[in-house]
Amino acid sequence: MNKDKVFFKIVFSIGLMLLLGLLAGGAAKFLAYFNSGGDREDLLKLAEVLPDEISPEINWLPDDEDTGRPMEVFNRDIIAGGYVRALYQRDLSLFTGNSDGVKEYFTKESRPNIFHQISLVNEKKMSVERVELNHNLKLHFYSADGQIVSFTDYEVHTLKRLNTSKNERILSTADTSSYKVIMQLDDGYWRIKHLERGIFEELYPDFVQDSTAIFKEHRDSLLAHVPNIKGINYYPKDHPFKEFWVNYDTTAVEEDFELIKKMGLNTVRVFVNYEQFGKGVVVPEMLLRLEHLLNTAEANKLQVLVTMFDFNSNYNLLNFANTDRQLEVILKRFKKHPAILAYDLKNEPDIDYHYQNPDDVKQWLRFIITKARKYDQWHPITIGWAYPESAEYLSDSLDFVSFHYYRDLDNLGKDIDRLKEETNQKTLLLEEFGLSSYQSSIMPFGKTESQQAEHLKNVQDILKSKGDIPYLYWTLYDFSEVAGDVAGSMPWQKGPQKSFGVLNQKGKPKKVYEVLVNPEQTHEFSILGKIPKYVFTYLVLLGVSILGSFIFWKAIIRRIKKINK
Repeated sequence: MNKDKVFFKIVFSIGLMLLLGLLAGGAAKFLAYFNSGGDREDLLKLAEVLPDEISPEINWLPDDEDTGRPMEVFNRDIIAGGYVRALYQRDLSLFTGNSDGVKEYFTKESRPNIFHQISLVNEKKMSVERVELNHNLKLHFYSADGQIVSFTDYEVHTLKRLNTSKNERILSTADTSSYKVIMQLDDGYWRIKHLERGIFEELYPDFVQDSTAIFKEHRDSLLAHVPNIKGINYYPKDHPFKEFWVNYDTTAVEEDFELIKKMGLNTVRVFVNYEQFGKGVVVPEMLLRLEHLLNTAEANKLQVLVTMFDFNSNYNLLNFANTDRQLEVILKRFKKHPAILAYDLKNEPDIDYHYQNPDDVKQWLRFIITKARKYDQWHPITIGWAYPESAEYLSDSLDFVSFHYYRDLDNLGKDIDRLKEETNQKTLLLEEFGLSSYQSSIMPFGKTESQQAEHLKNVQDILKSKGDIPYLYWTLYDFSEVAGDVAGSMPWQKGPQKSFGVLNQKGKPKKVYEVLVNPEQTHEFSILGKIPKYVFTYLVLLGVSILGSFIFWKAIIRRIKKINK
């Protein structure tokens, strides 16, 4: 009986060890699954909400000679605002198929036509996107009692999209028209009483980029600096991403820019958060913060690549006017600031192709390029493509071509050669790249600081072999925290995003620092430095397991010998 007990104990022990082995194998597959997640596409958080209000361009033309009575500036603003909100409500109702709100902006006489349009859209099971981008208002009549106003809205640029109920595109058009408008003051609100599309009357010729010597000479002088870029993408260590502008720290920026200059770098890339800067109504305080950053860069003789519309992935037509207004305010405000090297009009729009209609993204990009050329002819413009295969698009409309690279480096050289050929040898900029030094002590993934440093050196060698392609490294600091809506909420997503810096969370240089600061020096990377933390953890666990197994089996053997005696 005692021998049977020993036998079953041995069988149970062997079975338990086999079970633990199977569980370990399953856990490895489980971890491999999680390690494969967190692609750059998965990090995108879409902004699907429509704007509360739009901000089209509004210009008042000279009034007719006899308007009945002069119009007060205050009322002029109120009337223009009421008119724009009424058109926005109509456009919103056509998009949603819901007529709620129409009566707030249109009189009884004008509502039936709007209701008919909405009903027709619903019957056909379609949706209509529509936006008016600008208004040129000329006052004709203003009643003595201040209750009726008549004006013409000239040269209104309108964009339209017609979609099926499944959001499939039927039609996309652009139109320029003029409208005759009568508005009535009703219950304290200005409402549209009559809206009639008239014959188009052109006020201004289509904008043509000014190629006069002064603008071309200035752009060319800035473009001459692009091939010499050696810089970094910047966020402060304590407030990265969406925390940067709302917690703007002048001292931190000043100290960091001084450090960047001492590192021998010449360019910083910064990001303008579209929503935090006020969308279509730019927040004055944010302009002051951006101005301080630019002034600090100038004081340290650093160039700045300003990336616009960060964290905006809303390409609905109703958002076009707001992006237009923000672009106009910022580009006109800083048109002649000496620290600005160029504008990056959108960060990684090709990632949005996976979540939005690619045609909508491309339409917005074409729109915003045209507007940028209108507002600032001094500075070069580019787009920060996530993938080199996307970067040929619109290259003829841009001053230089920027792309990012977070892939294995096996094909980097070939991708550069192909992109040069596709863009007719236009200047290239590797605008983002890097390798995270994040390591888990338990989970089997991550790279060491030595691997991060070696990765940078390998990229530098490839870029040098392809004609000294300029670059901006990602990024200056490791971060103690990254919000879930930036990098994803899972640990295997947030963890790596924290550790791309050349300085750690305490501001101390990592191994990659020396490679960035002294790229011409020879850097050696030992095999020992490439062994990740989890390997040492597993070796310790293996040692403990072996020791435990040895003690266990020694006890079993001792027990068996004792029983046999």
